Amino acid sequence: MFKSDETTAATALMDNPGLIHTSERLCVGWQQPNPLFAGGNDQRSSENGLLLLFYGNLQKAAGYEWQNAGRALIDKTYLRIVGQCTGLDMQGLSADELATRLDGFIRRELAPRWDLIRRSHGNAGIELTRELLDKASQVLFEAPVMHAQTGPILFYLCPHLPLLIGEHPLADQEQLNSLPVLPRPQVFTGSAQQQALIRQLIEGSDWWRRRVFSAWQSQATNKAAGE
Repeated sequence: MFKSDETTAATALMDNPGLIHTSERLCVGWQQPNPLFAGGNDQRSSENGLLLLFYGNLQKAAGYEWQNAGRALIDKTYLRIVGQCTGLDMQGLSADELATRLDGFIRRELAPRWDLIRRSHGNAGIELTRELLDKASQVLFEAPVMHAQTGPILFYLCPHLPLLIGEHPLADQEQLNSLPVLPRPQVFTGSAQQQALIRQLIEGSDWWRRRVFSAWQSQATNKAAGE
């Protein structure tokens, strides 16, 4: 009896040492500044730092009824950082304009259902994630489908949603379930409260598995393009 294509693909993922190596590499760089921003001299550009800038700031804002003394909830500098770290194409928009549009999107679309978003993971979160990707495309870039651009932003803003970083950001749960046990970060940056928040995310969700899978997919794509 022949295995189905799905079973074969799942077995290939389980047996793929590249995934383990990718996870180990990302663990090493978890708290290291990204060399693509400020020459690798800004701690905020680390993976841990990006989660604090985006998810951490939204979670903090939620505790203050989404007030931020009249300032944007996500600063334009944070968008510059994530843009350079992920290769995000801002479609000609300035960081100031994108920050203004993102602030409106957060207050209209994310804030009213923040608790739901934090519970919307795996297959149960697919429809909401697709809706938010579409709405973010319209609000941020005034285009119907800009998922490659909105995906990286939502990946760090709403890390519980089933997202990947890439051209097609909706995660395939069957693929994720087929991944081997992956090394994950053990040390966290920030105040005790910030450390607890990110530790809970890493240990209690599949965000790290999705981050590793995104990086592994990117490596595979780049390798294929170079052959």
